[in-house]
Amino acid sequence: MVERDPTALVLSGAGTKGAFEVGALAYLIVEQGLTPDIITATSAGAILGTVLAQARTPVEFAARVDDLRADLLAMTSTDLVFAKQPWLAEFDGDPFGDAVDAFLTVRNRPPVPADPDAPVADSTPVGASPDATSDGVASSTPARDSDGARPVRRAHRRWHALTTVLEALPAARRAKGKLAGHAGSLLTLDPLEAAFRGHGTTGIVPIDTALVARPGLQLRLTVTALAAGETRYITEDGSIVTADARTPAPGTTPQQTDVINGLLASSSVPMVFEPRPIGDDVYVDGGVLQNIPVGAALELGARHIVAVLGVPLTAPRDTRDFTTVNFVGIFLRASSQIGFYDRQRANLAVPRPDGVSLIVIEPTLDVVGPFEVAQGLMLLDMDYGWMRAAEATAHLTDEVRAQAMTASDAATAARERAWYAEEALWSAAEVTDAELDDVRAIKTQVHRAMTARHHLGLVSPAGVEAWWQGYETHGADRPSDVPADLWDGHPEP
Repeated sequence: MVERDPTALVLSGAGTKGAFEVGALAYLIVEQGLTPDIITATSAGAILGTVLAQARTPVEFAARVDDLRADLLAMTSTDLVFAKQPWLAEFDGDPFGDAVDAFLTVRNRPPVPADPDAPVADSTPVGASPDATSDGVASSTPARDSDGARPVRRAHRRWHALTTVLEALPAARRAKGKLAGHAGSLLTLDPLEAAFRGHGTTGIVPIDTALVARPGLQLRLTVTALAAGETRYITEDGSIVTADARTPAPGTTPQQTDVINGLLASSSVPMVFEPRPIGDDVYVDGGVLQNIPVGAALELGARHIVAVLGVPLTAPRDTRDFTTVNFVGIFLRASSQIGFYDRQRANLAVPRPDGVSLIVIEPTLDVVGPFEVAQGLMLLDMDYGWMRAAEATAHLTDEVRAQAMTASDAATAARERAWYAEEALWSAAEVTDAELDDVRAIKTQVHRAMTARHHLGLVSPAGVEAWWQGYETHGADRPSDVPADLWDGHPEP
């Protein structure tokens, strides 16, 4: 039997933006039959990679892709993933606590893509209005609250911020007494650990660490050692190794921990989740230094590498006037955004030996927030990842591939706009014919983009017709005054 050259999957960190990665993996594994010999992964990718690492055969890998989809959709119920530290829990029900909850979920969503068919003077996507967080970072919120009212405008924010602080003072006094031992983060990943260890019924599929540790696949989960100040990896059997992906880390023993601790350490975003002590060091998110661990795959001898990214490689342009932005906004832009994207590109640019191939599957749109709570947006992002994987691996000229990517971006952006427009319908006191016509216009954009992509010879996910024939997925049932057939009496595109 002739041994094949080792194939590696490299999975990046991205929070619930990992939905894009799940869609890409569905194409690579289910449609193309990819069976990796090596998986290197960071943060959210470490969760995906560990679930996949229980498999060894094509059938097993395909079944694990189904598990990944179920896991990611279950994680939109944030209480299944994280719990608040005791001091932060004291603010539940107070404006400060509500602000933290909103910032982690809907306030941290990327902006809704602009409508290319809208006049420049009126380019706000249907159903959404541009908004900003307290540091001026753009976000998107529904155009109407459940009672049909418009959201709070910027002019009221300073007064709102002051009243928030004043109202939270009693809770702040209570919280102070609970900081001891819990001051290193806002949240803890204890619920996610319990789910992966099989405690309780959550919709998150438990991980069998014995299956992961079997021979036949090498796994490396990226972690950042705070004391040592370096990248390390946790292996399939729970050993901790240094940056060469093989040498045992100083002060550790073989099988020091297990892969569940490893994926949790790799996912422990500094400040958000508590650091995890393992052996004689304390570990946080591997994405601090290595969000795309191509280097580890090369160290393990990979000859064919497929890197799946959850976020784009290029930082989105920020149109704010930075002479007026406060120091928090400037720090976040410089460090958390510009610096992060630069590190990603450096991770990918590690020198490769002759003959080693690298395929990069990346989004060029940002669809969901890092702690997304809307299953509809997650499903949309999965479809986007599926299409982008098909485009990255097809035998196309550079020109045709660029055209295909433009089409899938256009379709995905239009579906995002449709989702927000439909959310407005779902919460409106009364639905007008004009609003329904706006949604139909967006569906026509989806159809137009997917038709262009099809004409380039690209395959599409099953059930693609529903993208323009019906509605996106929402958290509530369709209201009675929203027609079941959007096109009743109207010609479909």
